[in-house]
Amino acid sequence: MNTKKVYLKALAYELGELHSIDEVSELKEDPQVLNTLLTLGLDKYSKSSLTLSGIAKISALKTMEKAPIIDQDIDVLLYATNSFRNFKSTGLAEICHLIDELSLERAYPIGINLSECGNLQAAIRVGTSLIKSEDCNNVLIVTTDKGAVGGSRIISPNISVTSDAAASFILTNSETDAEFEMVCNKQHMNPGVSYIDPMRDGLQYLEAIMEGIKKTSHMTLIEIGKEPKDFRKLIINNYNTSVTKTICDILEFDHEQVYSKNIPRFAHAWASDNIINLYDFLLETPLLPNDLIMLIGTGTSAWGCTVLSKI
Repeated sequence: MNTKKVYLKALAYELGELHSIDEVSELKEDPQVLNTLLTLGLDKYSKSSLTLSGIAKISALKTMEKAPIIDQDIDVLLYATNSFRNFKSTGLAEICHLIDELSLERAYPIGINLSECGNLQAAIRVGTSLIKSEDCNNVLIVTTDKGAVGGSRIISPNISVTSDAAASFILTNSETDAEFEMVCNKQHMNPGVSYIDPMRDGLQYLEAIMEGIKKTSHMTLIEIGKEPKDFRKLIINNYNTSVTKTICDILEFDHEQVYSKNIPRFAHAWASDNIINLYDFLLETPLLPNDLIMLIGTGTSAWGCTVLSKI
């Protein structure tokens, strides 16, 4: 087993302007769904006038300003998004411009996109492997997503609203100024979920997703020999209060262990939820060395679980 350690530092994020979810066109046309989502804790969502890479750039600049390394020390940029298909773009030109504007002279871009709202854990897996193989010393990870103009912002089956957002951080082989040590990062997928129509068979769809989340967490806990009670906080994606409670129950975490304050603040920011929620949690809660945090990223058929230990 490779025992080389990987650390995480310089968390940052960027949201667009916050608007009431009653401004979402689909919800204007369906007051019943709107009222249900309001009852389940949603209030605002984020909408940005910036491009997909523009949101990413602001977050990445915040990360680089916090990191005690120079731009030229970034070996790879992992760019995780589910939104390229929302825009008339191959993505390559935007990434080239982003690298140039960030002055990342040595950074090679790698795209992450098949895990949807679980793209964070896919990026962490790639970044961790690059560092442990000694191919890289510092990897900049950016998650960024933006709703398409005229496209749907509703997460099927009517469980949340998507927000425009980006989040970023650095994976590194140096403990200097690091905030966390990477303990474990596991992924799991069930391609069978892709055959389920979430609107027609909503219960079956959600049950399959919950089973995927449960299996991913279980794999992680077994590997590191821990139980839910050993964690200071559970950080998951923002959907609604009912989904959050269900996830806590199936994972056997106490409801008080999960961070849910951002559900009303901006709803679901795709794969950026985990890092945004972790960042905000750290602002209000001092951690002790060795405190454990579990992050869970959830796509429709792919799930990821990351465990971090406070330095």
